[in-house]
Amino acid sequence: MAPLPFNLGLVQLLADHRNILLTKLAHFAGFAGGVKGYILLAALIYVVWNKRLAVQLSVVMLAALSINDLLKLLIRNPRPFIAQGTYLQKWAVSARNASDLATEFSTPSGHAAGAGAFYAYLYGKVQNRVVRIVSVAAILLIGVSRAYLGVHYFEDVFLGWALGLAVAAAALHYAEAYAIAWNRLSYWFQIAIVAPAGLALWLIAVLLNGHSMTGPPYAYLCYGGFLTGIVVARPLELSKVNFDPRSSTIPVKILRYLLSVGLLILTFFAVEPIFLLVAYRDSLLWYLLEYLRFIAAGFVLVFLAPWVFTRIGWARTLKDGTSSFAD
Repeated sequence: MAPLPFNLGLVQLLADHRNILLTKLAHFAGFAGGVKGYILLAALIYVVWNKRLAVQLSVVMLAALSINDLLKLLIRNPRPFIAQGTYLQKWAVSARNASDLATEFSTPSGHAAGAGAFYAYLYGKVQNRVVRIVSVAAILLIGVSRAYLGVHYFEDVFLGWALGLAVAAAALHYAEAYAIAWNRLSYWFQIAIVAPAGLALWLIAVLLNGHSMTGPPYAYLCYGGFLTGIVVARPLELSKVNFDPRSSTIPVKILRYLLSVGLLILTFFAVEPIFLLVAYRDSLLWYLLEYLRFIAAGFVLVFLAPWVFTRIGWARTLKDGTSSFAD
């Protein structure tokens, strides 16, 4: 498929004016604007500040990325310099990242969409000048960094921003109505909705990807699995733990966060050898097990980590728990 008639000259202009400092900043923005970066940031907000806001930010971000990746598979626009075959020379990324990025499509930018959704929602929810300045700066930096690195057109970035901002605006406007409707559903019915929906989106992505499970569809295992883990864990945390994220001193909050991240890393690395005992890599069973791994990651961050640090005295327990992850 021929690339869309986007302005390659603007991307080349940035490439011609790169320097070491700006390139390092762009790489940092790329990590911060990726799924791993958002998970780490949402975990920080969850552990030390506001549990409800962290969960809402995660849901909004995952929704934006799911829509964005679906559009990528439908539009199928190659990344800049792919058609010319010069992307290895033009992109300011490692060879390993280039090999992965080259198999993906360009339009819209997922980083721009995720930043627009996550930080615009944060901007709308937090009435704090510093937080709002940081949010606007993050949206701009993450988006522009993609064109600077050469992996996206500016048009991709603008479309990603528009999508992310639209998702955030809809979430801000309908959040309360959604929460009320969601709370009316039973716990098991909530799980029965979200878990199959995540797999269904993955299956749609596989079909749009030429019936191939490798490459872009993998992201949907992350999106759907992590969201399912949140849905499973959030009511349990509220009813059985319900820790106060603002309790304890700053050093203890830092320890809580490090413990949460450590348990998350352990979850990812501990289960992979087990998977290899029962499934071949890139087989259907392997991908289903990967879905379970992302469910486990959401469960560990939202329930297991708080359960551990309340038991060891790193957080106090609240008494006003509710029964839904939307609260």
